[in-house]
This record gives sequence, structure tokens and C-alpha cells, in this order.
Amino acid sequence: MKPLSLSTILKASGINGPAPSVTIQYVGDNIRKIRNRSVIFHLNKERSVNVKRFRRLEHCYIVTDQPLIKNTLPEDKVYYVPNIQAAYLNFARYYRGLFDVKVVAVTGTCGKSSTKEMIAQVLQKKGPVVFTFQSRNGLSRHNDYLMQIDDETKYVVLETALTHTGHILRACELFKPQIGIITTIGIDHLNTFENHDCYIRAKAELLTGLNNEGILIVNNDDENIKKIDMSRFRGKIITFGIRNLSDFYASDISYQKESMSFVLHWRNQKYSVGVAGLGIHTVYNALSAIAALTVLGLRTEEIIRFLREYKPIRSHIEPKLGPNGSIILDDTWSSNPTSVEAAFKVLKDLGINKRKIAVIGRISYLGKQENESYKKIARMFLKNKIDILVTQDTKAKTIGDYLIKEGFDQNKVFHCPNSQLLTDTLKTLLTKDTIALFKWSMLDKRNQAVLNQLTVKKT
Repeated sequence: MKPLSLSTILKASGINGPAPSVTIQYVGDNIRKIRNRSVIFHLNKERSVNVKRFRRLEHCYIVTDQPLIKNTLPEDKVYYVPNIQAAYLNFARYYRGLFDVKVVAVTGTCGKSSTKEMIAQVLQKKGPVVFTFQSRNGLSRHNDYLMQIDDETKYVVLETALTHTGHILRACELFKPQIGIITTIGIDHLNTFENHDCYIRAKAELLTGLNNEGILIVNNDDENIKKIDMSRFRGKIITFGIRNLSDFYASDISYQKESMSFVLHWRNQKYSVGVAGLGIHTVYNALSAIAALTVLGLRTEEIIRFLREYKPIRSHIEPKLGPNGSIILDDTWSSNPTSVEAAFKVLKDLGINKRKIAVIGRISYLGKQENESYKKIARMFLKNKIDILVTQDTKAKTIGDYLIKEGFDQNKVFHCPNSQLLTDTLKTLLTKDTIALFKWSMLDKRNQAVLNQLTVKKT
């Protein structure tokens, strides 16, 4: 954080009156993060301040709109406002306005973490970058990323999460992006949306977040993105794609050992590109990243050179050695029907002349669309000609039930309701001629232990 005087922070928040002459080194929105020389906006009102710790700290101040319990906190360390949310947003707008930085906001059902990483890792070659750490993209983390911006920062690359309507708008309100990217719009978090159209509209909040100007980069092959009415967007729209002719498009796509290669077409020029990560979706992510980096002023040749050094986040279709010389594709970072479809495609592409196994855990946040989503996954399974299904979660078992109803061999469907049975079953199935996709969320610790046990460590 750029150090600021206490009086400056209070004035920016709409608080008038005298204040001690103190330099503040951290402004937070979580009462549990009190520290020396800090101002904390008490947004998480269900949490109480640690009074003993607070009294030991030097120059720690709280802004709140709640009355205090008598004889708890020193009154000269507490500032009252009519509305704590409004006060915090006033300060956040002021702080963001101190810096002339380029901000890229990335959203999408799939691909946002990898796209963000590609952009951020390349920009680090050009100057200081603040960016979302891995997939830690929730609203509760925004303030800490905002406070990382200082006078040295040149770029901000923000992954904007969406579990409820308004989340993307909130992120844009804080960070004021000039460039927005929509990677894909598939199926996720339908437990918090009335229907899929509501989910699409919530993703489209990025246009409003850009103030309907600036630069919007979109996947030209995504049918759900095409449903968004962009007629009122006054900025520039840049497209990327593979199937449809786009501003940035790819041809001659091929798999390498642990990477993808393709030919980039841009402004009537062709460029050979290689990027770590497996699957056609990796090419889409690279195209969107190249588009954003081009907008930011980087030359195509240096973007391609830096992308060769890109290091993917773990467990994004990460190839590993399994028992008996088998191949494991670890895609256990997150799980939704859209990412399952992409992973199945990789399994099919890499599984030529091999026995293909899909190991599926629970897929969360499907809401009323749960049964229909599992039916779609069963159809994806059949379309990609996968040989064996192994499920662990009771809900995921539905996929196997649908397969059997469609005439799939029931002897090739395994349901393992506990970790030991899952481990024993896979040890039997994983042979030298086998490639297995492991697909679930990183939050599923039980299944993660199974994967760790089956993975052969590199020597």
C-alpha cells in the first residue's frame, strides 16, 4: 500500500474533523486483520474485534456504523459513519484514483485463471504487476489486491469471480478496468441463479463494469457470449476464436508433450506459437491473452517469446505417471460441466490406441439444473468414446445410471462410495495401456488423497 496520513484516509471516506498526525500503512475491510498503523472498515459485522490485541497495537483505528459495547474500545480510535459500505467505497475509489495503471478484468466459466496467469506472467517481464493469486478471486480478497497497488505498479490483472449477481460490478467498481475479457460462458453456480439466462446476464455485467467503453475481448466461438446484446457498448470489441474468423484466430493446432502449438493469425500475419498446457481450451486462453497483451502495447514477437515460458497452475489437466505405467490427467482444480467437456475432449485426443477412463467426483453448484447437467455429462462421455466410468460421489453416480439406460456396458461403470474402494478399483484398472482423467474440485480432500496415493513420484 502507498502510505497515507490518517487524516487523508478519513477525509476520503467522508469523515470530517481533526485526526492524529499518523501515517497509515494498511487499510483493511476485515476486523480480524487489525495491525499496527492500520485503518479497518468494519464491513464484516458478524465478527468482533479482538479487544486485547487491539489495545496492544499502535495507531490502529476502526471505522464503523455500529454502536460499541461500553468500556471496550478507546473512543479516540473509533470513527463513526452513517453507512460503512458507502464510507469504504468512497475510500476505495479515492485510493484507486491515485494510480495511473492499466487494469485487465478476466471473467468466464472456464479459462479465467489460466488466461489471467498467462497475461500476468508475461507482464511481469515488463514491470510490477498486481494479480489474483491462483484462483483466490472472491470478494473478500479484493481489498488486499487493491492495497497491493502502489506507485511502482504498472499493471493489474484481476480474475473476477461470479457466484451472485453484482459480483463483477463490485470488482469493477473497485479496480476500474479499461480492458475486459470474457473467456467462455458455460454452466456453473446455477444454484444461485434462477435460470441460465440470469447467469449469462450476470457475466455480461462486465460491459457495465467497463462503463460500456474501453476494450472488450470475447470468444467468437462461444454461443452464449453471442446472446449478450452488445449494441450499447461504445468501446472497441476484439474477438478471438478457432472455428469462426476472428481478430485473433488459430489454425494448425497440435498437441505436444505437455503443451499446445498453433499458428496465430493477426492482421494478415502468421506466427508460430507454443504454450504450456493441454487441450484446445489452452489455445483459446492463449488467444485471449495475446489479444489483451497486444492492446497493452506489447509486440507480437515478444508476447510469443514470453508465452513459451508460461507455467500453468497445478492440476489443470496436468499429466502425471500412474500405477503400472499408466497416464493420469490431473484436472482437479475445479469442476463444472463446461470444464468436464473440455477435459473429456483432451482425454479423447490423447487416448488414441489407449483405454480411456474418466474418474468423476462431485460437481457442485448446479442447483435445479443438477439432473439435466449430469445427463449432459453422460452424453459428453459417449460422444468422446470414453471406455470406463468411475464415480465416487453419490450425485455423480447419476452419470453412470444414465449411461446404462443408454445401453452402455454396465461392467464398465464403477461406483466407489468410499476412498478405499476407489483406490483399490483404480489400482486394478490403471494399466500400461490406460489413460485416466481425474476430475473433481480441489476442495474434495478425500479424493485428493486417493490421487496422491496413485501418482508415481518423479525421481
